[in-house]
Amino acid sequence: MSEPVWERLRAPDQRPLRVGAIRRLEVRTLCVVDGDLPDHHGATVFDAWRVGSSVVVRAALVHELDVTPMEIHADSLAIEQSDGRLEALLADGGPVAGSGELERQACACRGISQDAAYRTIAAGWETADAVKRATRIGFGPCQGRRCIPWLADRLELDPADPLAQVTPRPPLVPVPISVLAAFARE
Repeated sequence: MSEPVWERLRAPDQRPLRVGAIRRLEVRTLCVVDGDLPDHHGATVFDAWRVGSSVVVRAALVHELDVTPMEIHADSLAIEQSDGRLEALLADGGPVAGSGELERQACACRGISQDAAYRTIAAGWETADAVKRATRIGFGPCQGRRCIPWLADRLELDPADPLAQVTPRPPLVPVPISVLAAFARE
């Protein structure tokens, strides 16, 4: 597997990106594998929505410092190796798959300890979304991919239970503002 999805839309040395013109495509079936588009040079998906029976997907392809924003209209999606967030976003919520255990931190991205999570749970917060808002767990670059499943387990909630979920919202991965600005120029 490549680098984590939340790290894919960055320049290798953290310099500012040069954003090109939006590339617009129409396809019958769009294949998404682990958040990327293998049929489109591995562009990373960061937003999607339904329009009637079709789907609009926004993605970005980063090569060195050059970025090509993409907007792809597809009749259908073929999704593989997903963390469940794309499906949940397109379904307007629902269960998000997740696995893994953190060792000392409840949220490694934000540096929030397990102790802080346990204190919040002991204070009466009963849902993943409530603990997220009370502690800021899940607000880091991974957007809860690592910590929310851990938190749901500590709350003794089934992963499919809506109380174990947080509402998926775009962007699905952190996106440099320069890439988003390319779509705003329209």
